[in-house]
Amino acid sequence: MTRFTIERVLRERGAWLKGASGDEIGAAARAELTRLIGARYARFEALRNALMRLELATTAAALEELAAAADAKDILEQMIDSELIVLTPSGHLLIDNRAKRYLTGGWLEELAWLAAISAGADEAIYGQVVGWEVKGYTGENEIDLIMRKGDALSFVSCKALRSELDINDKKHRNRLMDAVHEADNLADHFGEKGEKVAVLVTTDLYDEIRDSARYQALMGKAAVLDVRLIALEELVWDKLLDAFQSILPSFT
Repeated sequence: MTRFTIERVLRERGAWLKGASGDEIGAAARAELTRLIGARYARFEALRNALMRLELATTAAALEELAAAADAKDILEQMIDSELIVLTPSGHLLIDNRAKRYLTGGWLEELAWLAAISAGADEAIYGQVVGWEVKGYTGENEIDLIMRKGDALSFVSCKALRSELDINDKKHRNRLMDAVHEADNLADHFGEKGEKVAVLVTTDLYDEIRDSARYQALMGKAAVLDVRLIALEELVWDKLLDAFQSILPSFT
């Protein structure tokens, strides 16, 4: 049995785990749905946006029409099978707070955890609050994913944002740039030399037709800070595994 754990490594760095991490049993049970969402995010996005606007009086038939319009009936069926959407005996539907959290971003953290384990991490936890103390000052950070290989760690920040990038949308651009800086701060605060940090984001950041980045300044900043950007193009499972293997820590 290894003598290393994420908790022990963090303790040696003046930090500690606070409370429970994400539900790994639930994430494993939803793995097929989560991977499907990653592979077809743009279609899921349209369905999710419609779901978030639904009222309790909405019927199952109306929901099926929404799914058909979004070309996401297979996603809807798996949501129902996973009991994220509950159909009542009267033919109406219910979406509780747990389901809303999953639909609005929790799925991306679960996708990151699934990819970390499949990519070869010795240990991975998601949705974790980490406390810390530095020179008598204390605080805490929420870290979407921490993965360990031996005695080394990697950190991933997950951002479920709009898939289409409008370069004139300052708010969207700022959220992307802030995500890169937040990830860099995690590396500075909790990481050590040689350990990797990444941002997993659902925005399309690469223009295949022009063969160029859609947001040059963002890519440049990420390169300067050594933050790995994993964007919409790499959410398909095989590409995602390759990306996570590239950020897996080496160990001594």
